[in-house]
Amino acid sequence: MITRVADEVALASTGAGSAGSAGCGGRAADAQQEVVLRDGLRVVVRPLDAGDEAAIVSWFAGLGAETRYARFLAPLERLDRRTRSELARVDHFDHEAIAAVAPDGTTVGIARYIRIARRRSAEVAVAVADDWRGRGIASMLLDRVAARARAAGVEQLTAICLATNYTVIRLLSRLGPTTVGPSDAGLVDVRIDLMSTRPDRSPSRAASDGRRD
Repeated sequence: MITRVADEVALASTGAGSAGSAGCGGRAADAQQEVVLRDGLRVVVRPLDAGDEAAIVSWFAGLGAETRYARFLAPLERLDRRTRSELARVDHFDHEAIAAVAPDGTTVGIARYIRIARRRSAEVAVAVADDWRGRGIASMLLDRVAARARAAGVEQLTAICLATNYTVIRLLSRLGPTTVGPSDAGLVDVRIDLMSTRPDRSPSRAASDGRRD
């Protein structure tokens, strides 16, 4: 699942700044939680700290070529300094990112939303390191980022996905009523209504519910 690198960079520059942080539940460290995955491994799930480019680099290094392409819609081998900086420019209100961190400190998954011009809509994205896929991390992170989006007044999440990225489209559809536009050049536009139906599943269940992501 993906947002184009150029699009995400442009959207990140519209953040509300530190004033929005308190409105979406406080500082990143306050929401840190250890989660036991369904295979018994543990990760720490936390909002990404503003400016934490090291976490972005760690996460990107764990993504295989196909995963990078699916996430960014481009065959990226590295993230340039500007992109790293913009991906780390979270304010926990207009731009939120939730990370999963392995016991050795490696960031193994990140989900984020970035509010777009309509203010009630935001783009959503998620990617998990190849070696950590299939443990429920992506669905867990998406649940949390959707909850943060609702708390910040976001009513709709959108994503541009590869038409063949059935796994992420399915995970997104679990967040609320979803429409998937027709394929255009191998891409589909996914839109999730966060307000019509609120999932009754708690975010932590995603790590142990038997689904693959």
